[in-house]
Amino acid sequence: MLRSVVALIAGFAIMTFTVLIATILAALAMGIAPGAPTPAYLAINLVYSAAASAIGGYATASLAQARHSAHAMILALMILVVNVSGFFNPQPGQERWYLAALIVLGPVSAVVGGRIRVAAVARRAAQVHG
Repeated sequence: MLRSVVALIAGFAIMTFTVLIATILAALAMGIAPGAPTPAYLAINLVYSAAASAIGGYATASLAQARHSAHAMILALMILVVNVSGFFNPQPGQERWYLAALIVLGPVSAVVGGRIRVAAVARRAAQVHG
C-alpha cells in the first residue's frame, strides 16, 4: 500500500516538475509575459503537458509493485481532477479550448505512458524467457 502511494505521488511530482521546467523554458523562449499566453504558446504547452503526463504515467507504473496499468489509471484520474478544477477556475489568459484539451490529453497520456512501461517489461520478459 505504501509503495502504491509513493508511486502515485512520485509520478504526479515528476509530471508536475516536468511541466514547470518546460513552461519556464517555453515562456522564456517565446517571450511570453505572465498572464498573456498566445495561442501558439498554449499549443506548445499542450504538447509538453501531454509528454509530461506520459512520463508521469511511465514513472508511476515503474514504481508500482504490481498492477502497473491500474496505477497509471489512478494517476490519470488525479490529473483529470486537477484539469477539471482548472477548467472551472482558469488562470488569466487560459482559453477554454486549451483547458478542455488538457482535460482529455493529460489523463490519456498518463495511461499511454503506463502502458508503454508495461509493454517494455513484457518485451524484456519475453526476451529473457524466449
